[in-house]
Amino acid sequence: MYFPFENVRPIQQELVSDVTHAIEQKRHLLAHAPTGLGKTAASLSPALTIALEKGYTVIFLTPKHTQHQIAIETLQKIKQKHGLNLQVADLIGKKWMCSHTAVETLSSKEFSEFCKDLREGERCPYFNAVWGKKSQLQADAMNLLLDLKAKSPAHSEEIVNACKDNFCAYELATLLGKDAQVIIADYYHIFQPNVRAAFLGRLKKTIENSIIIVDEAHNLPNRIREILSEKMTSFVLKRAAKEARAFHFTDLSIALNYLADSFDNLANEKLKDKKENYLKKEELICELEKATGYVYDDLLKELEAAAIEIRKAAKKSSVGSVASFLERWLGEDFGFSRIIKKQKSKAGSEFITVSYNCLSPELSAAEVFNKCVSAILMSGTLVPGELYRDLLGLDLAKTEIKSYKSPFTVANRLVLIEPSTTTKYTERKEEEFQKIAKNCIDIVKEVPNNCAIFFPSYFILQAVMPFLENSLSKKVFVDKPDFSKEQRAKILQNFRDSAESGAVLLAVQGGSFAEGIDLPGKFLQCAIVVGVPLSSPDLETKSLIDFYDYKFHRGWDYGYIFPAMTRALQAAGRCVRSVEDRGVVVFLDKRFAWANYLKCIPPEWKPIVTKLAAEKVKRFFSNQAQNAK
Repeated sequence: MYFPFENVRPIQQELVSDVTHAIEQKRHLLAHAPTGLGKTAASLSPALTIALEKGYTVIFLTPKHTQHQIAIETLQKIKQKHGLNLQVADLIGKKWMCSHTAVETLSSKEFSEFCKDLREGERCPYFNAVWGKKSQLQADAMNLLLDLKAKSPAHSEEIVNACKDNFCAYELATLLGKDAQVIIADYYHIFQPNVRAAFLGRLKKTIENSIIIVDEAHNLPNRIREILSEKMTSFVLKRAAKEARAFHFTDLSIALNYLADSFDNLANEKLKDKKENYLKKEELICELEKATGYVYDDLLKELEAAAIEIRKAAKKSSVGSVASFLERWLGEDFGFSRIIKKQKSKAGSEFITVSYNCLSPELSAAEVFNKCVSAILMSGTLVPGELYRDLLGLDLAKTEIKSYKSPFTVANRLVLIEPSTTTKYTERKEEEFQKIAKNCIDIVKEVPNNCAIFFPSYFILQAVMPFLENSLSKKVFVDKPDFSKEQRAKILQNFRDSAESGAVLLAVQGGSFAEGIDLPGKFLQCAIVVGVPLSSPDLETKSLIDFYDYKFHRGWDYGYIFPAMTRALQAAGRCVRSVEDRGVVVFLDKRFAWANYLKCIPPEWKPIVTKLAAEKVKRFFSNQAQNAK
């Protein structure tokens, strides 16, 4: 087996064996593999070994660009150790590999249309530098491609830097992909049906001949739902009308203003004394045709044609966004909800949103998993396994669900459930917020270095803040919903820099600080998870519950409790990231001790229910200090 290291650890060997068996038998494996197990090497090594023997392609999928690096480093070590002629293509979203300026502000769809228009009009210098004007690979591009092949496996950033200001990095990366045994990509590349067809077609690959590895698979159901959903607001419609007028599409501008009016008409009819309501496909179609005087399909075609012209002068088009929404609105009813709602902007102005919401990730996932050779889905919080099997449409007869022991020494991690408080909606009052704050203050006092407190929402964070801010002896860093990526990066760095004296980070579950960041050792010794981050009891959540009840008879669990617990576990998982780490996780809400919630906590965490959390935290760190002497 092409393993990157000299030895396979015992628990890791169990995962390696299960991955090998699953692929050889053309089955699927759902692996709850705790952090520190080495799941990237344990999955890629056997998959690559079998792929090279059988002529398969390994497609390794992640939800974030940063997680590509671990896979690339693992494959580099495999190539170096075993002397393989290994070709790997690392692809991220096309816009992130583009040399054109300011494209990062575009949505994926906007960029796709912008890119398509430039290519088809032969107006992209970077694309032309690769293919010329006769769709023939140019000599300079071929030389760079050969150089990149010699350096493979290379991270996408290296490819972008090698191509910058000269060639289209995405084109070179896809050319690398044609000869690659391993493709590293984002969920979007495979689980957006139209993108999948184009992506695999360019690479000359097929799902039927591929082993699919999904990293951080707990993200996959929600990510697919987002990919397959669409929405439109009255703000965008009015912006599109102005855009159409500016580009002299006068009739379309008038029609778009009437379409914005139709949203208001639908709101007056469907909402009245409600903030949201269900909307049928035909209701929007009829109202649109009545308001604009256009046949629905004719308006759609004219919007698409106008958007092409607008994008020749501008990178993005609101007219194109409207066309995209109207096209998606014609989609299937089963597995989707259609909702109209009245909302308010930050400035206080009212607007209408109409959304087409995917309820069933199986609609895209099942097609992939039913066709591929084998699928390995893994995460440190993939519990309960049957949730992911059912939501993703994995064949019951072909799917193995396994939970692996943690490599951590039990004595190095303390997991507590403190049941004396709650953020339950019916019990939210000042007295309860004071109790939550007191518990947090008492626990933070006993933590030598850094501590993070994760709340279920910014609303609860702000409600508890007045009782916290003047009583914490450590420096406090607070996340805010309108912070930019750069502002959060600065907070994170300052939080790390304060570890010696100790600091407290206040953030939200499901937010940027609760997933995908590593704070080893003293940088995070305690994570307090305050409350269960249950979704708002809106129509989209109700639709999910009803749909999963109809399909699995598990509506409340699958649509409400389990997704919230996944967010809570991800926040808790920021603490104790390596076998050398020592830390404490405190779940602060009585509901965490209830059976339906408790069964979502990984068994290897061995949670203790106690009302003496601060005392146990003090004893834990006191014992750690004595053992270190």
